[in-house]
Amino acid sequence: MKRREVVILDLDGTLIDERGTVDQAFLAVGQVVQAHVGLDAYRFARTARVTAQRLWWKATWTDPLSDIFGISAWDGLSEDFTEAVPALDRLHAWLPAFRQASWRLALERVGITDPGLAETISVSYTQHRHRDARPLPGAVELVEALACDRRLVVLTNGPGDGQRRKLQSSGLMDHMRDLVISTEVGFAKPDPRAVSLAVDRVGGKREEAIMIGDTYERDVLGALACNVPAIWVADRSPEVRLEHPLVTTVVSTAAVLAALHELEAPEVVPRLNAWTALLGKRGSAPGRRS
Repeated sequence: MKRREVVILDLDGTLIDERGTVDQAFLAVGQVVQAHVGLDAYRFARTARVTAQRLWWKATWTDPLSDIFGISAWDGLSEDFTEAVPALDRLHAWLPAFRQASWRLALERVGITDPGLAETISVSYTQHRHRDARPLPGAVELVEALACDRRLVVLTNGPGDGQRRKLQSSGLMDHMRDLVISTEVGFAKPDPRAVSLAVDRVGGKREEAIMIGDTYERDVLGALACNVPAIWVADRSPEVRLEHPLVTTVVSTAAVLAALHELEAPEVVPRLNAWTALLGKRGSAPGRRS
């Protein structure tokens, strides 16, 4: 029985609760404001969130960068984008002004003019952004089980410094053989180069790799572009997708390990390998919409 010796793991939404870390950071900022002026913490958190996002998209040149590298206004408020490729030099230079304007305008929208407080909450947001990065249910067990005798590599879009802090904070970093991060390599999922590089980084081969991720457009399609099987973590009702013999859908990260073992069962592996070989010749496989 041929196993998947190389396991490529998405980070946000697959191993880490990214939405939770963003919520926590904005609430921490709101609590600072509440302590200073008595304004409701949740009200300010909502205002600050909307303000930052509007400013981010107002700079229209950030749109293609956000799409190419998988970055967001939340990243712009906290990350330094160290070790980023030259394509992000303009963004790196703009970040201090973006942060200052975001916090200042958010305070002004609730009737507060206090440059000192704006600086304080900027620091607070950065400190809390990844302080308590929480693994999703089942993520620790999955990673620990796979790391015993397989090569694990994280393939993630986003700022390198922030993604590393998440992994360190979550306790998952030590189990990874390597990381491939979009802002550091210059391309992002679903670019097939991303999956290929992840496999190469751990000395593997495509035919012995599998991708695990929660985003169909980036994780799954990126894997299929390289004829690599994928386990799609669709924690919400999935939209109608083209069914594919190399894609297995699970409802949560906690269900991934059992799905992988089932795929590697003797009666499944020959069929999976046959489909992989067929795709290698034809470049695509028949499918239907469910």
